[in-house]
Amino acid sequence: MSSLKDSGRAASLPVAAVLAADAALHLYWTTGATWPAGDDRTLSTAVLGFVAPFTPPVLIPLALMLSGAAFVAWKAARSPRTVYRLGALVVALGLAAQVPVRIGWAFSGTGLFRTLNIALYLPLCAVLAVCALIVARPKWPGRAAVAAVAALSSVLALLAYTPMAAASAEARDSYVDTSVARFHYTRAGSGPALVLVSAGMSSTFSWSPQAAALSATRTVYVVDLPGQGYTELRDPGFAYDLPAMDAALSAFLDALGLSRVDLGGHSWSGGWSLYFAQRHPERVGRLVLLAPSGLDEPDSFSWEILKKPVLGELIVKFAYTEDAMGDAVAAMFARTEPGPQIAAAWWDPLRLPENRRSIWLLERNLDWRLTQEAMPATNTPVLVLWGGEDTVLPVAQAARFGELLPSATVTVVPGCGHAITLDCPAETNAAMAAFLA
Repeated sequence: MSSLKDSGRAASLPVAAVLAADAALHLYWTTGATWPAGDDRTLSTAVLGFVAPFTPPVLIPLALMLSGAAFVAWKAARSPRTVYRLGALVVALGLAAQVPVRIGWAFSGTGLFRTLNIALYLPLCAVLAVCALIVARPKWPGRAAVAAVAALSSVLALLAYTPMAAASAEARDSYVDTSVARFHYTRAGSGPALVLVSAGMSSTFSWSPQAAALSATRTVYVVDLPGQGYTELRDPGFAYDLPAMDAALSAFLDALGLSRVDLGGHSWSGGWSLYFAQRHPERVGRLVLLAPSGLDEPDSFSWEILKKPVLGELIVKFAYTEDAMGDAVAAMFARTEPGPQIAAAWWDPLRLPENRRSIWLLERNLDWRLTQEAMPATNTPVLVLWGGEDTVLPVAQAARFGELLPSATVTVVPGCGHAITLDCPAETNAAMAAFLA
């Protein structure tokens, strides 16, 4: 019995020490410090694998939880009270559940997070889970609970990180090859160059009415960036963050010899286009943003939940069905019915595994603080156009764009949904033509 107590006390030391140190780090970060990283974005991606706010409302509850776990692990080895041993068992369950998930991240993660996960987080969780089990000294119901949690998390990790079955899709338009991607695009008309970037989770078809109308006076290119439409990614290390999307757009323009263009984006691609114009003002004459991302504000719950590892992968893999996407597309229209052809055009590229994968990676990695902070210094003339019945990005954000962008013209189209290019093509075409003229 004495040796059992001694082993429990010895095992409690690393568990309590690591959890207490982690709690102290979280409290330290509430001061605004980002050590050992250079900034909070790098810190967030290194710790979590995606961008998240390291603010007191987030950090303090985590610090309290970690402190409580450290205390329970320490006390369980020194007190006969059952409540402490049950607490140590809960700690063991939490650590054990992370092991198979972190194994999945070891194969699917990117950059510094993947390195730290393999070298530090994964082995640490495994060792501490064993130590916490020794401290808890569970009888068969407790052991069964640990086995059940480990098995369940293993199944979820397997489902989340098993590669999706390959699918193929080919659009009958143009392609241009670069080291980043084989870009799919359309081209129409002649005259000054206008480049329209396909909206997130969409393809070139979403700009069809504008390409047809505006090609009367200019050369209109519509391009799918990586993870969208029918573009084929070539760069295995592509990060799906703002710098990566900026580099992709630069690669496409360079491949076609377009040194200066007017540029347009919608929803996610509006934010990508804004970022590009902020980084390369010499390459953008005028900028058209339709219901764009770009403000550092939380998304709706259905998008925010995709930021959660494992959960985001499972949702995109299994809940994003053809029927579900048809309903989602219909919700983006307020004035017209999209019809089966539009729903099918929206769904077709989402059969591609890389396009599915890009959804959760973009939601986690796009840091809109970068675009918002640069807005007051963005002098490119900008048209901000928003549907008054937008259910994806609140129309109230249009006014905020107008306040932050010194050269912005803001227009709200009444009775129009988020899919403004297709829901209200006449008003969209007229507003864009007038602005670009």
